[in-house]
Amino acid sequence: MLKNYKELTKDELIDEIKLLKEELKEEIEYNNEEFLIQFPWAGNLGQWKWSILDNRVVFNEKKVTQIGYNPKIIGEVGFEFFTNKLHPDDYEGVMDNMRNHMMGKTEAYEVEYRIQHKNGHYLWYYDRGTVTKRDVNGKPLVFQGIVFDISESKRVEQKLRDLSEKDELTNIYNRRTFYVKVDDLIQEKHDKKSPFSLVMFDIDNFKHINDTYGHLVGDEVLKKVTHIINEDKRHKDQIFRFGGEEFFLILPNTKIDGAIKVAHRLHEIIGSLKVPKVFVQLFMILKYQKQCLE
Repeated sequence: MLKNYKELTKDELIDEIKLLKEELKEEIEYNNEEFLIQFPWAGNLGQWKWSILDNRVVFNEKKVTQIGYNPKIIGEVGFEFFTNKLHPDDYEGVMDNMRNHMMGKTEAYEVEYRIQHKNGHYLWYYDRGTVTKRDVNGKPLVFQGIVFDISESKRVEQKLRDLSEKDELTNIYNRRTFYVKVDDLIQEKHDKKSPFSLVMFDIDNFKHINDTYGHLVGDEVLKKVTHIINEDKRHKDQIFRFGGEEFFLILPNTKIDGAIKVAHRLHEIIGSLKVPKVFVQLFMILKYQKQCLE
């Protein structure tokens, strides 16, 4: 039955308005929750809503199916369901970012992080959210946001970085990256007095290999040399192709005596390297194909 608001007193009318506002608010929240679960947001994983007091997260199903979980099986989840799956290197950054926003230090929570798939590998997510409700003391009650899977863009970004930083043939760092790394180490030596050494080496008679067997065989020799050095060096050491058959090895936290020992070992390794039979066979096959084409 419709109420006759004309018959209500001023105080009764105010109470009625408050009641209607509360009912409207509950309806909006209910519909918003349904929206979060069902809305097929194109190009991303949808929205999420975290009710902080009861630690309940409402989210688009794709947010969890993307990392290998069935939302119907996992049921209702809390905040830690997602944070426990963050990459160890990203965890503190994500937490700091969120805390800063909840404390009112930033306008929004905005961060990129890696989250672990059920099978063990990691996916890249971009997450952005804001506190949408606080109590009278400013304490956050509701946190809402939107999340994107940016794994593919990260793969492209890494590929472009590799193309700019690494030698295409040998897949080791190039001359440009060498200069950047040396500058960093020089600065670190000034700041922290950390020693480092450089070892430069090349392949003797490399021109003879190219002239005798061809450049494709020469390329295979370069790849073989870099593979051997990578297998022999320490994890923290870095190898660079400076140009042609010239290489540099950077040895962090290494003084001259240690560098000399490494140089002697490199000399023995490279000096004992023979042109593998498979390279000669490759040369013969290419030569035969060339004769057929002629």
